[in-house]
Amino acid sequence: MSLRVGSRTGGIGGRGGLLANQGFRKVWAAGAVTGMVRWLDMLVLTLFARDLAEAAGFVALAFLVRMAPRLLFGMFVGALADRFDRKKIWIGSLLILSVMYFALTAYVMLVGIDFWLLLGFVFIAGTVWSVEFPTRRAMIADVVAPHQVGRAVGLDWSTDSIVRIPGPLIGAGLLQELGPEWAYLFTACAFIISALIASTLDYRKPLRAASASGFAAVARETWRDIREGFVYIRRSELLVGTLMVTLAFNLLFPAYNAALPDIGQQLLGVDKLRIGVLEALVGAGSFFSALAIAGWSSWGQSGRIYYAGTAWFLICVTGMVLSPWYELSMIVAFCMGFGFSAFAIMQTAILVTRTPPEMRGRIMGVLSMVIGLGPLTGLQVFFMFDWFGIQGGVLSVVIEAAGLLLLAILVWPMIVKRLPGSDPKVAAAYAPQRSR
Repeated sequence: MSLRVGSRTGGIGGRGGLLANQGFRKVWAAGAVTGMVRWLDMLVLTLFARDLAEAAGFVALAFLVRMAPRLLFGMFVGALADRFDRKKIWIGSLLILSVMYFALTAYVMLVGIDFWLLLGFVFIAGTVWSVEFPTRRAMIADVVAPHQVGRAVGLDWSTDSIVRIPGPLIGAGLLQELGPEWAYLFTACAFIISALIASTLDYRKPLRAASASGFAAVARETWRDIREGFVYIRRSELLVGTLMVTLAFNLLFPAYNAALPDIGQQLLGVDKLRIGVLEALVGAGSFFSALAIAGWSSWGQSGRIYYAGTAWFLICVTGMVLSPWYELSMIVAFCMGFGFSAFAIMQTAILVTRTPPEMRGRIMGVLSMVIGLGPLTGLQVFFMFDWFGIQGGVLSVVIEAAGLLLLAILVWPMIVKRLPGSDPKVAAAYAPQRSR
């Protein structure tokens, strides 16, 4: 069965739409499950690490450890995703994550765990997460027709916003009422479900030139692929600017998440479940934002929406750390979702629609690596939270991220210029230029 849709309708429902494409439905559904547990796991890590740690700076360190594998292995994983069967890589990563979380559940339940042992698990799990991210994102573009890629990415991120509502609520509720082991057991079972859905996918990997055999030859070609990915991005002002905005966002995002337990428990005086409600409200705002973007945006505005959404996220983080009342924080959290969704949808959409199929794994690998650079803020906020307090530490990173956003618009102004539509002939003008 072919997974590509031949119809030019390009809609979501109906004949020739995305949901009529069995391959997309399975990638989408499996991604919805893993998306929910990703948000669950992120909040549980934040709250549980804060319970085990001496200060908020240690939570930032946990985020650094969780995201470090993306920096270390992201580009390599992306190159492998272009070379080997993405379906097998994807399913393998889901099964490994399931086994790991079952093991963590048993360990926490039977033995108990301290902060430093949790960090060891977080690093190993983060390594496997770094495999899942670029592989599944690249597969979205593989299973739909070229003219449907943008809409497919938008629907996938809209779903990610929806599942961000139950994910933090389930995680915070299980953590507060039953303990972290039950949150991890839920996560392990969810990975099994996602792997089962993915295993039914009839997937045909994109064609590429014949590969060499033997470990040494494969290693040489993999490093060549990595270099080609960097060269491809370097020749595109749009792609470089997009990645710079990504760095600005991911400089602040982990610092804010590390501060979230103290923002809720110390500054606002609420329990874990109500912190989960704040995160769920971000998801609700993201969902409504995604609907708005799908309703009135065009590809010509994608770069502008991407940049403006990131700037809006910075403003909302500032409002969150300065808010003196929980009710006001709820409103700010909902508004924050609009910026997060605009950033997330357009980030992936710009990269996959401006990249040929045989390069997408490498480009998403570079994206994963840039995301991994952001949590290096864990090294600075570890001290900033101690020196300046929670509010001062987060605001210091807001200033740094704003500086990177300003640099992006000054050096790579293409990011906020009107872009061509998704028509390949028009978009070719914005593709990286080959050296003469």
